[in-house]
Order: sequence, then structure tokens, then C-alpha cells
Amino acid sequence: MKVAVVNEDFVKKWLKGKDPLRTQISVEQLIPGVTKLGPYQEWQIVGIYHNVHAADQREDRPEMLIPFWQIPWPSAGFGVRTAEDPLSMQRSIAAAVHSVDPEVALAQPETLDQIKEETMASERFTLILFGTFAAVALFLAVLGIYGVMAFSVAQRSHEIALRMALGATRGGVVGLVMWEGAILAAVGLGLGLVGAYFVGRAMQSMPFGVKALDVLAFVSVGMVLMASALLACYLPARRAAGIHPMQVLRME
Repeated sequence: MKVAVVNEDFVKKWLKGKDPLRTQISVEQLIPGVTKLGPYQEWQIVGIYHNVHAADQREDRPEMLIPFWQIPWPSAGFGVRTAEDPLSMQRSIAAAVHSVDPEVALAQPETLDQIKEETMASERFTLILFGTFAAVALFLAVLGIYGVMAFSVAQRSHEIALRMALGATRGGVVGLVMWEGAILAAVGLGLGLVGAYFVGRAMQSMPFGVKALDVLAFVSVGMVLMASALLACYLPARRAAGIHPMQVLRME
């Protein structure tokens, strides 16, 4: 009887409540060089391995691995672990293969680092694109907060002048403008974090290991946004504190 090993998702989906190592499964035969599946064959499960993401795989899925000799395929891939430079070992590996069968050729030998780079290329481009959009969004948000606060200070110049004429200090005026800006930023940040949660859920199917709710990331981004918002409020606040009460009141 032929043997196979399956992953954890296979056991969870098809063998729930059973002892996998005492279970036989019936699977259609794979015939090398033929796209059509053959008749059903019995397979004895002899091992279980952890879920592993394939190159084009976005989520875990049931898998079954079988020894190569049970269904020899026209082509196959293998990995070699070495303490030396992997690129310098390609000739030695090719010579070892040719010593077994001179007609067998190595096609596209690559290091694991190269495979990883190729596999993650699309995800890396997506993350760079998202990062660029985030930087532009942050700049526009800071610019918008600065514009709103500067307009508010200009509209309230008479009020601020009266406050200062009645004894308000420059530090108090700066604190007032900063406090109002902080409230505005906090409301926007709260709404943004809710939206970020749903975006995170959508991104779970993209790079591996992305969580819908990453507390560390949310806290870090929230601190950066709040600091940027307060910085955008600081310049209008300093301008408000520099108002000369008598000049404004005379103009009014």
C-alpha cells in the first residue's frame, strides 16, 4: 500500500475526531504527463506536518505529500543545505547529479534567498505602494489640520485679543489652541483606527501573518499621527500667542 503524509489542515478538515496514523484515505491517482486523474487508490497516512505557505498561497489549505518514487514525475525540485556560499556550490551539485545520470540537467538553480525575493516581490510592491499612500495621506492630513487651525485663529483673533487684554498669558493661548486641535485630531484618529481595523481584515489575505488588530502597530501609528497633528497646531498656536491685543481691538 502507498503511504503519504498530510498537513494539519488536512487532518482538521477531513479527519476530525480520528487517529490520522491509523487512517487510510482514498485519493484519485496522479499519472505523470497526463492531466486526467486516474482511478482511486488507497493511501496510508504515516505522518503529519505543520501548515506551510506555498509561493502562491494566501491561506492555509489541506495538503498531502507522497514519496517521489511512488509516482515518479518528469521533473522534480530538491533542496541542499550547505555551510558554504550557495552560489559557489552549484557546480558541485550539478556534478553530483551528473554522476548519477549524465542526461539529467539542472534547470534554474536558485538559492532560498532568491526564491524568497521572487515570492515576496508582489507583496513588497503592494506594501511600498500602501506606504507611499500613507505618507501622502499623512502630509495632507497635517496640511489640512494646519489650514483649519490657522483659519480658526484668524477668525477668532478678536476673541484671543480680548482674552489677552483681560490677563490671559501667551502660554495659556498656545495651550487653548493646542487643546482644540488635539480634540479635533483625537476624533479623527478614533474614526481612522476603526477604518484601519477593517482595512487590516482585508489585508489578512495579502502578506503572511498580518492581523486585523495589531495593537503595537495601532498604538505606534496613533502616536505618530497625534504628534503630527499637534505639530500642525503649534504654528497657528504661536501665531495666536503673538497677537497684540491693542492692535486687534483698534482694528475692530
